[in-house]
Amino acid sequence: MKRTISLIAIAMMGFVAQTNAQTVKQANITPITNSLSTIVKLDPISFTYDKDWLQKLNLKPSQSGFNIEQLTKINPQLVVNQQLNYNEGKNNNRTVVVQKVDYEMLIPMLVGSIKEQQQQIDALKAELRALKSKTAK
Repeated sequence: MKRTISLIAIAMMGFVAQTNAQTVKQANITPITNSLSTIVKLDPISFTYDKDWLQKLNLKPSQSGFNIEQLTKINPQLVVNQQLNYNEGKNNNRTVVVQKVDYEMLIPMLVGSIKEQQQQIDALKAELRALKSKTAK
């Protein structure tokens, strides 16, 4: 009996939690255009941070990504400033800003560029079929 009551109470709490949750809806929805032209300008690189900062900020020694200066020129929306804290002596905490790629923003651009390429591929296939049908006659 206690177990049944506990299960009912848990189910009711879950229901209450769901009904109290608020939904945030998207607004000002516009398509991303010309994403392929942005993506083709990106050059993937391998890099490291300065040796002193690697230890202070506990960063990975070798990383892959994009040149932040180049990316800022191509599309500044893809660059975010991340504040990292480090300790420099007893009771002496400091903050440094590290510019990084916003990979969540990059994903929709990658999807858009794939779709643009697929449109180009489909157009080329149609053109190839048309040329083949002309030569077959």
